[in-house]
Amino acid sequence: MTIELLGLTGIEIAAIIISIANIGILLGLLYIYINSYRQIRIGFTIGLILFAAILLLKNIFDTTYLIVTGNMLNHSHDLTGAIIGGIIQFTALAILLKITWDY
Repeated sequence: MTIELLGLTGIEIAAIIISIANIGILLGLLYIYINSYRQIRIGFTIGLILFAAILLLKNIFDTTYLIVTGNMLNHSHDLTGAIIGGIIQFTALAILLKITWDY
């Protein structure tokens, strides 16, 4: 039995959910970095803003690609790597968000 929603398989849905969670964390990081820059105005903070913005664009592209090509590829693609990579990225971003939030 396979799980399907809107023509997407369970593994595609999982990859999309993980990618959306990463987008949420990156938006939180951007918010913190921008507020931090407004207070201290140093170049390091600009670098953090650029880092988060570029990674955010990458995740938006990945999520859009997963949603758009889900049905077009007839589910022949293997998303295991995307899910594992997404989980690793989510873990790293969650740690970064925790550290950033605390300090």
